Amino acid sequence: MKLDDGIDKEELEEVTGPAKSYARYGALGIQMVAFLAVGVIGGRWLDGKLAWKFPLFTLLGVAFGLVGSLWFLFKEAQRK
Repeated sequence: MKLDDGIDKEELEEVTGPAKSYARYGALGIQMVAFLAVGVIGGRWLDGKLAWKFPLFTLLGVAFGLVGSLWFLFKEAQRK
């Protein structure tokens, strides 16, 4: 099937297919880092407000960031 500008649809899919995958997984990596960053920054902020010697909320933030990013990863993997 030819598109309006004379490009074959199958050829277009062949060229753009890998780019879509790279963009999808690249965005997934950025989102995983964002989950972790929010957890760490939020945890450090709470630890600073409470002035505790043990960084409890930083550790909890890292744990929640990891759980959130893994949950998002599995959710995206099931979509395909």
